Amino acid sequence: MNLPVIYSSGISAYCSDLIINEEGKIYFLSVAGYQTAVKGIIANVLENGSVTIMIDDEYVYPSRSALNCTVHYQRLPSGLYQGLVLLNIALPGNKEPKGTFLVLSEDSSLVKDLFFKHLENKTEVPLHPVWSHWLWKTSSEKDWLTSLNTLIGNYQGYLVEIYEDEIKEVITRAIADKNQEVIECFKKGETDGRCTLFEGLP
Repeated sequence: MNLPVIYSSGISAYCSDLIINEEGKIYFLSVAGYQTAVKGIIANVLENGSVTIMIDDEYVYPSRSALNCTVHYQRLPSGLYQGLVLLNIALPGNKEPKGTFLVLSEDSSLVKDLFFKHLENKTEVPLHPVWSHWLWKTSSEKDWLTSLNTLIGNYQGYLVEIYEDEIKEVITRAIADKNQEVIECFKKGETDGRCTLFEGLP
């Protein structure tokens, strides 16, 4: 198994996924190995204990994020055990904190769709799927979206911090400016009610 080894309090296992922010806080962690070792390492992470990983001949010392997280365990076909630490803001329909969510995906082609679904769940502002690319681009330009650091594995992570008034303001302005990426849904005569909040604007 050609995976980096993760160490904590004298025990070790393999690290198959690790995503952190610029401060080294863990946003996604996957550990595999013997059950006792996996549970021990994750317990240390949750208790803010010391964790060390050797990546490309350099030691990395990630630490737990202050945000709430979920832990999931499963037995792998190989007989080893896997433990995941995942921030609650990555879960669909999460309630905390309002306006903040985490997009995680192994497939880059799905990132914008996942972003849109999260955003739709987080706001009462009516959105349209046609806007998914434009909303992603706008979020990047306004620094509402931060790309996290994938140190191990194939997952990519994006932290989004965006609020109701900001979303409504940029959509309203885009409609008033007749932005083609936004007014597309009006041209098609949408009748599902998702754009009605903005009808009547110049």
